[in-house]
Amino acid sequence: MTELEALRLECLECKKCAIGGVKVDGEHLSNVFSNMNTSARVMVVGQNPGRDEVERGEPFVGASGRAFDRAVEERLGMSRSDFYISNVVRCYTEGNRGPYQEEIDACRAFLDREVELVKPEIIISLGAPAFKQLTGMGGITKHHGELRFSPRYGVNVMPLFHPSPLNLNDPSRREMFYDGLDKLKRFLDERDSPTE
Repeated sequence: MTELEALRLECLECKKCAIGGVKVDGEHLSNVFSNMNTSARVMVVGQNPGRDEVERGEPFVGASGRAFDRAVEERLGMSRSDFYISNVVRCYTEGNRGPYQEEIDACRAFLDREVELVKPEIIISLGAPAFKQLTGMGGITKHHGELRFSPRYGVNVMPLFHPSPLNLNDPSRREMFYDGLDKLKRFLDERDSPTE
């Protein structure tokens, strides 16, 4: 068993806070880990799983995840299998409310270990909670699409608006989201270009 597989099992059994290990709809456990793609150059970190994610046991597979899949294929020529996808909080919150600080704190060690094990070249934070967790900064609208270095994780972070249908139906936010993906492409292309 790899270290990441062991971490996944620890996460799926976690009951450190009130939402951990709770059954959603009396059937599926609330805990969801990641897509386990350790060969990814790019890590994507969102807020927490919704009902679709709990039912399938994989992050970012609901409406927002499908919108993200379409956008990265269209703009980057990449698929979700090119990313390591995870969340700040690993469990479903009733009504998909924003996570409480104690829930974020309870999950912090999982994200710490994932970054250490995956060693991404860049982390995309989707939404304000992920941006704050990764950088300690607020103001995602101000920093959207800008590279910010995370001292905690020792890696560049690019905050993007969450690709929720609500955001992508707003023409200005949709344009900003796609512009952010273009900036990500430039970052990756520059990393691939041989230095003189």
